[in-house]
Amino acid sequence: MIATMTNLPEIRPSKGGVLGMTFSLFVKNAAVLLLITAITIVPVELIVCYGFSNLSIDSILKDIVISQLFLTLLTPVAVHYLVERLRGDKGSVADAYRWGLRKWLRMIMYNFLQGVIFTAGLLLFVIPGLFMYVRLLLLPAVVSIENTSVTNPLESSRNMAAGQFWRFIGLGVVVNLFSFLIGLGASKLLLESGMINGITVTLYYLFIDWVSLISVILSLVLYLTIRTEQFGASARAAEEAAVTA
Repeated sequence: MIATMTNLPEIRPSKGGVLGMTFSLFVKNAAVLLLITAITIVPVELIVCYGFSNLSIDSILKDIVISQLFLTLLTPVAVHYLVERLRGDKGSVADAYRWGLRKWLRMIMYNFLQGVIFTAGLLLFVIPGLFMYVRLLLLPAVVSIENTSVTNPLESSRNMAAGQFWRFIGLGVVVNLFSFLIGLGASKLLLESGMINGITVTLYYLFIDWVSLISVILSLVLYLTIRTEQFGASARAAEEAAVTA
């Protein structure tokens, strides 16, 4: 049975808004998130760099294997750890990995679907792609948190994104542009160093995958924020109904 998280924290970003809280969570938990990324990525990258180097495996195939089978594990692990931190708990990397492993297969499946749907949207011109991006922005958090055996995460993500088009686009542009510029700087530094080998390439991908967690954190913060807003609206509606009854 696919598990679901309970006792989720209610969050109401104030200073700096959603964007400020996203970067704040990343900075405050940077060391642990780097550890989680290293545990997941470094062994795989070293195997790819050294174990497959003489087999001439196409780089596209390597990217697919790594992204679909291993990078997807980072998302539920990071989400579980950060939810614990938002609850005020210390947070356990071991518990986060236990949770992530239970969600891993579903995360691979929905990560693949997300990529296919978004790509299809782009092929139908840019605007449909943007709509698909907005509808699927919360999918990583939804799959990581909810019981996807009884709910449709694609539908949940779409419903929570209703009326949020420009907000989501703006936040997505900022976070993705930041990650792109950081990655561009890191790749330029690697190329100019002249020290391209298995170790430096592994460290490069470790850094890139670590920074990419900012997008996962954005999905989590938006999910929890919208969920808190929806619960607040439901509570107010119930109080108004009780008063008029």
